[in-house]
Amino acid sequence: MSRIITVANLKGGVGKTTVAVNIACCLAGKHDVVVVDADAQGSATAWSKRGELPAKVLAMPLDAERQAEAWARKVAELEADYIVIDGPPHLTAAFGTAVGLADLVVVPVGASVLDLEATRPALELVAQAREARKGKGPKVLLVPSKADTRTLAGREIDAALASLDEPVGPALHLRVGYADAVAAGGWAGSYEPGGAAHAEVEKLTKLIKELVR
Repeated sequence: MSRIITVANLKGGVGKTTVAVNIACCLAGKHDVVVVDADAQGSATAWSKRGELPAKVLAMPLDAERQAEAWARKVAELEADYIVIDGPPHLTAAFGTAVGLADLVVVPVGASVLDLEATRPALELVAQAREARKGKGPKVLLVPSKADTRTLAGREIDAALASLDEPVGPALHLRVGYADAVAAGGWAGSYEPGGAAHAEVEKLTKLIKELVR
């Protein structure tokens, strides 16, 4: 049975695709993994075409409410150990569909007051999914994304996220290695094995595996 991990936030620019593709590729070292690119912008799909990622990427955009039921059926029919959904931004109905399928919702959050406030509506949709599933999930993991310890907000992001009353995972910091990996058509672990970005992704992925076990 596939474990479904949805990476999503209603706010754009928080590194959603970076998180989704990197954890998928890290999982793919020992498992069969599919990335569902549900974002109509197709960033994960474009990334996969630049090189050879260890995780398969499927372009399955979800950009209208009328598509939601058929889209959900197609995702449920996929065969893999892990399905990582790069969730659709901005669209509440589409976001709710992607969340409703998930065993775990990973929510990347930038280190700013605006990012934190924009995350609250996303968590409200998660709460609705939990209610519909009678308390049987999904779990949530907040992930500080593009964290910059040179700024006050970056240094205080963990404490700020704690106020949202959901588990907080290890941060993915603002590192040039993430962008360079995309340009090279790879991921953090193939571009710079053992480097700082790779270590961050491995730490986050290990926690994710424990949460969906």
